[in-house]
Amino acid sequence: MSSNRIGKYACLEIERRYLLAALPADLAQDTGWRISDRYFPATRLRLRRMKAIRGDEVIYKLTQKYRAENQDATETTITNFYLNEAEYNLLLPLDALTVEKTRHPYADAQARHFSIDVFAGRHAGLILAEIEGEAASSLPAFALADVTADPFFRGGHLAGLTDLEFQQGLAQRLRDYEK
Repeated sequence: MSSNRIGKYACLEIERRYLLAALPADLAQDTGWRISDRYFPATRLRLRRMKAIRGDEVIYKLTQKYRAENQDATETTITNFYLNEAEYNLLLPLDALTVEKTRHPYADAQARHFSIDVFAGRHAGLILAEIEGEAASSLPAFALADVTADPFFRGGHLAGLTDLEFQQGLAQRLRDYEK
């Protein structure tokens, strides 16, 4: 995440998001994180649990994310609060919409560092790549399209979709971008 401060605690996050039809052939799937995101309805808050694929490390975070009126699609204001397990468990019973995914680190041929998100559960079939800090990045060779400006692919939006809305929306976008 970028270290550009906004106010006392928030940071400016700059990232681009890409839709993939398949995983890059050389992606190592034995590293990364299993992520469970819980989006609290009618708020800008997300509760996250990250479990390392290798080892026992678990990270808990409460995050506030939003886009201010003067920010473009690549920019988000973000504040993270790191929690311990007891604090996480205190918030866990709150009503939330969920997204499950596995995040793998990946470096392409140009040594650009991406996070490849493979969605699970009701969002299975969706694969996204994200890169931070590159406001004008070129389309990676392994990607179908830059979907940074498409709100369909934001975590909070995905969480709120019905199964049918998600399946139809993803299928339409895959058809549009594969042409």
